[in-house]
Amino acid sequence: MVEQRFCKAKVWGFESSLRLIKIKHMEVKDFQNKIIEYDDKWDRKRKSVPNEQTVFNHLVEEVGELARQYVNREMRKDQYDEKEIEDAIGDMLVLLVRLADLRGLDIEEVISNVIKEGEKRLGE
Repeated sequence: MVEQRFCKAKVWGFESSLRLIKIKHMEVKDFQNKIIEYDDKWDRKRKSVPNEQTVFNHLVEEVGELARQYVNREMRKDQYDEKEIEDAIGDMLVLLVRLADLRGLDIEEVISNVIKEGEKRLGE
């Protein structure tokens, strides 16, 4: 089942109308490939070649934006924006997947290994 909706989005300084497709079930590898395909489009538009350092720098920037909104929620309520939290989390996910891809990592394998290690520590 595919649901489509349209929205305006601003990603790394570029504003664009995006068609959002919500897919009820997607394999992790397909999800990773879709993110890389999407990010490749942005790289071509910006005429940039991604590398680990620039992706990591963008990731840190997004963590900072997320942190700023949590501070705003507690201390500067007039500047708090729930949508900014959602955007930062989405951007961080895209950047983490891109970073993994640049390192030749498979997200499903990485997550499976993290869960297995966690279960060992929990004694499961």
